[in-house]
Amino acid sequence: MGDGARVIILLHGFGGDAAGWLFNQGALAANAAVYALDLPGHGQSSKALNDSSVQHLAATVVAFMDALEIAKAELVGHSLGGAIALQAAVDHPNRVSALALIGSAGLGAEINAGYINGFIAAESRKEMKPLLEQLVADANLINRTLINDILQFKRIDGVGEALTAIAKGFQDGSRQTVNLRANLEGLDIPIKVIWGSKDAIIPASHASGLPAKVSVTVLDGFGHLVQLEAAAEVNKLLA
Repeated sequence: MGDGARVIILLHGFGGDAAGWLFNQGALAANAAVYALDLPGHGQSSKALNDSSVQHLAATVVAFMDALEIAKAELVGHSLGGAIALQAAVDHPNRVSALALIGSAGLGAEINAGYINGFIAAESRKEMKPLLEQLVADANLINRTLINDILQFKRIDGVGEALTAIAKGFQDGSRQTVNLRANLEGLDIPIKVIWGSKDAIIPASHASGLPAKVSVTVLDGFGHLVQLEAAAEVNKLLA
């Protein structure tokens, strides 16, 4: 969506897809070319993964930029997408002009493994609904259509294997195995960190104690999908 010299790429989280930016992409496209893609193993992208590591997924984002002849972009990543965005900036600093990390993985150890493992295993509405409700502070946002869409995605051949492999690439039990926090200091680009105070997947405490150069905003009363629950506030921060 949109056009212009400013390019923004939106990276969704584990189990999500490009549609997760429905309330953000259009607003950001008012003064930029804004791309949202399905990461490998997700949405309509390939489910066959030779390498499920965060580093490889970051390289895939840069390959996406190469294919579209995008020299430099701002990366906005949510959850696992945040770790991927940060890894891309670390590995390819000349390709990333700014970072926005929303409820991001890769900034601390704790993670809600029960949610991730449950999401991979869930096969019914009864199993999926309480899992998805952990993503938000307002459970009413988790409606029948959303649940059915996710279950339909999970029934695609190869999805279970892909999600299992990707989860192993960034977590072990209740701990994250990818920690890029120390890399923030060495990045010479603007960095924003945005979190919902009621995040039940990755704790908002991971936004504390970051380098002074990082702009941190914790939005009170919102959950892990803060870009959905507090779209107007998040869009203002990203704009």
